[in-house]
Amino acid sequence: MFLPAAPDVLAQLIAQGGITVEGMVAFEAWSHGGGADAAAAVRTAQHRAYDARRLLLVDLRSALSTPVDQEDLYVLSERIDRILNEARNAVREGEVLGWSPDAHAATMGSRLAAATRELVTGLELLRKNPDEAGRRADAASDAVHHVERDYRAAMVALLRTDDLRGAFAGQDVYRRFLVVSDAVIAVADRLWYAVLRGA
Repeated sequence: MFLPAAPDVLAQLIAQGGITVEGMVAFEAWSHGGGADAAAAVRTAQHRAYDARRLLLVDLRSALSTPVDQEDLYVLSERIDRILNEARNAVREGEVLGWSPDAHAATMGSRLAAATRELVTGLELLRKNPDEAGRRADAASDAVHHVERDYRAAMVALLRTDDLRGAFAGQDVYRRFLVVSDAVIAVADRLWYAVLRGA
């Protein structure tokens, strides 16, 4: 009797993460004034990441055993998906409000892209070097804590402007960056949980 080859669901999660990194690189470019092309790249990556997640969920249902706990794979996939969803929402908010990213947005966008890279590297290391995977989760969390400080600096700058319309728009979009950072933290926390469960 030959059993069908088991799907490599961890590899699929890593692939979803890789697409998320691509999307966050595009988000970083948009945050640096990349405009419509970068915004479109964020949306395209979000659709691709969604498709990758759906495929992972189908294979999770049929997998007899998984290299990482099935629940951890599911939750990590869901939380990674949220990162790119929220980044897309930030782009959409900026477009609707006619707001152009500034230096504060550029700094936060770069930190969030870097944090996402750390998370996906942590996923890649989860099976072969779980201690290093945990350190990557910590690095992602550290990057996000800087985003919180950047956000406060951006809000202080808004208080000094006479452009009330621009200030209100900036306030809304800056908050979207914070929501992306919350999504990053959620993945980092679950990555650590997966490390501990595999210990």
